[in-house]
Amino acid sequence: MTKNTKKNNIEFIDINELELDRDNPRLPSKLRKRSTKDKEIINWMLKDASIIELMMAIGESDFFIGEAILVTWNKKRGKYVVIEGNRRLTAVTLLNSPDLAILHKKKIAKVIEEAEYIPEEIPCIVFSNRSDITQYLGYRHVTGVKSWGILSKARYLNELYQSLGDETLTQKSRELAKAIGSRSDHVRKLLISYWIYEQVEEEGFFNIPGLDESTIYFNYYADSLGKDHIRNYIDIDFQSEQPTESLNIEKLEELTNWFFRKNEQGGTRVLGNSEQLRMLNEVMTDELAFDYFKGGSGSIREAFNQISVNADSYHNEIELSLAALKRANSMTHNVIEHHSSDLVKLREIFELARAIKSAIDSKSEGDWDA
Repeated sequence: MTKNTKKNNIEFIDINELELDRDNPRLPSKLRKRSTKDKEIINWMLKDASIIELMMAIGESDFFIGEAILVTWNKKRGKYVVIEGNRRLTAVTLLNSPDLAILHKKKIAKVIEEAEYIPEEIPCIVFSNRSDITQYLGYRHVTGVKSWGILSKARYLNELYQSLGDETLTQKSRELAKAIGSRSDHVRKLLISYWIYEQVEEEGFFNIPGLDESTIYFNYYADSLGKDHIRNYIDIDFQSEQPTESLNIEKLEELTNWFFRKNEQGGTRVLGNSEQLRMLNEVMTDELAFDYFKGGSGSIREAFNQISVNADSYHNEIELSLAALKRANSMTHNVIEHHSSDLVKLREIFELARAIKSAIDSKSEGDWDA
């Protein structure tokens, strides 16, 4: 280990003595391994265009001492592990070793060509162990101005949770909430959501094409916990000290498919926004509507219309049907050969139109010729 220059409480450490954190909550699971090379992490981080911008800023103005990174000494690995400041270390590493990059080679070369500063030492604050930094990071990245994405927040809270010993979930949630300046119910929700997510990941994302850690919307699960019937459907007891103990994997697979499996048009059956989660929650209270939804391929909005019929929604369905028939009519003369089933379906449309008219006639005056 080389001798480090000290200035106040900050040590300037050579970048060759620093390594990226394999336990960084922002890393995907495949990189959170002791065997992962820095080069792999660097190229994963390079997918974020802001790394290039950070390189430009450092190259133009040098490394700002007020942005000192937080590190701990790892005796086994013989290096300082960067607990806070992995993006900054990545930027400086690439300024010094551009050959590590697989992505954005031309951009990196241009940045280096124009750089006035390429620092070989980084200002660091050294802590005796990782736990000395955790409370600060919890506030900074879970509730503070440098907030991470919701999955990274939940993963980090889970790591803190695992380090707290034998207390109950309720006790740990309160303790974590105090540490990061949040509410205990919010901490509890993020932890339970993360445990649900772990099951989805364990099941290989249920073999849904294109679904992985980088494309999943973690907030869909977190927001679902606020809906009683969705939560009960997958057997989550929010108030229990072991809320995922009875988690129903088959129903979790159903829910995940509704959220993320795309149809031929590229859409999904349920968007995880507040409106459609409310629809799904209400549809689950109506046996016929829920059976209709589970047994078909239609959207949750179509199922919701089964239990929320009024004059406006009914009128909207008629308008949509008419618009579709008008589009079909405009294309009729351009089709050289029609499907043999088209006439059968047109006859069914005709019969449905007569049945609808008959039902309306029975409730109101007026007539029109079919």
